[in-house]
Amino acid sequence: MRVLLKVLGIGAALVVVAVAGAIVYVTTIDPATLIAPAQAKVRQATGRELRVGAARIALSLHPRIVLSDVALSNAAWASTPDMVKAQRVELSLALLPLFARRFELGEIHVIAPRFALETDASGRRNWEMRPADPGAPAAVPDTGGAHLAAAVAVGDLRIDAGVITYRDAAGVAPTTIAIDTLVLRDRGAGSDLRVDFRGRLRSTPVTLSGVIGPLHALAAQRWPYPIDVHGEVDGQPFTVATKVRAQDHRYTLDDLHLTLAGSAVKGRFAVDTGGVRPKLAFDLDAPTLALRAVPVPVAPSAAAAPAPGPSGGTRFIPDTPIDFAALRRVDAEGRIAIGKLVAADGRSYDHLLLPITLRDGRFEMRDFTLGALGGTISGNVTVDASRPEAAVLALDVDGKALTLGSLLAAAGHSREVQGGRSDLAVQLTMRGASPRAWLASANGNVRFVSGAATIVNPKVADPVAAWEQLGNVLNPFRTRDATTELVCAVVNLPLRDGVARSDRALAMETTKVGVAASGVLDFRNETLDLVFAPQVRQGISLDFAGLSDIVRLSGPFASPRVSVDVAASAKVIASVGAAIGTGGISAAAQALIGWADGRGPGPCQIALGAAPAPAAARSAAESKVVAPAVDALGKAIGKLFGK
Repeated sequence: MRVLLKVLGIGAALVVVAVAGAIVYVTTIDPATLIAPAQAKVRQATGRELRVGAARIALSLHPRIVLSDVALSNAAWASTPDMVKAQRVELSLALLPLFARRFELGEIHVIAPRFALETDASGRRNWEMRPADPGAPAAVPDTGGAHLAAAVAVGDLRIDAGVITYRDAAGVAPTTIAIDTLVLRDRGAGSDLRVDFRGRLRSTPVTLSGVIGPLHALAAQRWPYPIDVHGEVDGQPFTVATKVRAQDHRYTLDDLHLTLAGSAVKGRFAVDTGGVRPKLAFDLDAPTLALRAVPVPVAPSAAAAPAPGPSGGTRFIPDTPIDFAALRRVDAEGRIAIGKLVAADGRSYDHLLLPITLRDGRFEMRDFTLGALGGTISGNVTVDASRPEAAVLALDVDGKALTLGSLLAAAGHSREVQGGRSDLAVQLTMRGASPRAWLASANGNVRFVSGAATIVNPKVADPVAAWEQLGNVLNPFRTRDATTELVCAVVNLPLRDGVARSDRALAMETTKVGVAASGVLDFRNETLDLVFAPQVRQGISLDFAGLSDIVRLSGPFASPRVSVDVAASAKVIASVGAAIGTGGISAAAQALIGWADGRGPGPCQIALGAAPAPAAARSAAESKVVAPAVDALGKAIGKLFGK
């Protein structure tokens, strides 16, 4: 026991002597002998100035060199004088290596740093640095401090209360990353690093933990560089695993596996920063992707007030500006395939294949496909935002085998529907920066055709709503029958400069009633003026109220009104070039009389371009149908409106 105590005593004495000797040695070091050579090397390697306000040595069992007000100068063209500023930098030294004149930094602790990153209009980046003239003499004389250590080993890195800002030449609000804590821990023997991060991307909280490759491998550009981390974004769990490669200005994420709140993405992603704009290249597959669970940090923007409508009310079509500036900031080319996409509003889309090209502000998605609304939608979408003042949109989209019930629900009119297989074709060219501007300038055609369907009639309908009034007038059977048996429905509208003119291009047939509509929809001022000509099929008994010959729907989109005005309706029909028949009966009504008697094409066929039957002398049957129409008009509408 005595021997053991003696050995321990000797060991303790040696430790005390070693610590004392190290402390004495450290106190003899002038911090300037360390700082001046470092400043010279930074200047030579980067062409930038490293400034240190003050330096001191703090003695303890782990001596620290404390540097205050540290800054690295910025590029000459940058908006701020310094690219990096730190309130304090603490370098923790290991004691024993000091005897071998070797500095081992157990930890570098950076307090309150500010990193200001930016690009200019020509594509220059302030973090790209060029060495000073290698032939130029060092500005700081060699005081011997440069030879104090043959090498410097670095252990852990810790950053507290830091901020990274990035701004580009477009002048938008800068992207901000707040660093509450960032710690990189050496796992020993030059192996991978343990990383822990807590902070915010703009206002979105982010936490991250995991493993990355050693810093010396990154500095030596030994690729691939592994990353395997996990954490939370706005409370949603995520994982990222990839292998990073960098060559010249191109950075590639190979074998990318990303999961976020149950969504998964895999593939390859690359960024090339060598041009005027960054260029993205990608090939990504996602079995599932739920946008509702994906927190997307966005720059704050002022909320646009609703634009007044034609009569001072709120507009029906949103006038919220759509900013296409992002399309001019990057170029991109790639492919995204998604098995199932759940949008933020809960609607789901299947089997998406989205080929994307973005170049010089022109976005193209050609030959895209997706399963939606019960069928398949495919086609081409182009957004030309190369000129900020005149963005141009072009749609060439086909929807096949869509379901009528899904379309009604998407339009905000949910009904219980069976059947109703529908096709939709949209060819439009538009310009502007909001949905209202697009429709107000639209040129092209919209064509919709629905097949047979059974529609459950509403048990309770709003008697004041114009659409309910119109439905009751055009199809009075729906107030008695449990269902409406739809035969077909057609919309075949050409648009010219935001105005659609219909000559019997809107049509519907049920097993009891046929309806054709003519008139004008003006998307420039959001008004409509349509005349509907309903007719009952031959053999169907109408033992209540009678059926109106022509009904007019007019006024703002947001609040149209239903009326019976034969003279005004005649003017509307004449305005679109349709003929006016004798006795105030429109061309649409005359065509329907023949259809009701089983002669000639029906309203759906006419809306799709079939010529109506040739006009002939009125038969006795036609007279029976037409003669009572005008006489019974007031009584019919009055009873249907509850008067």
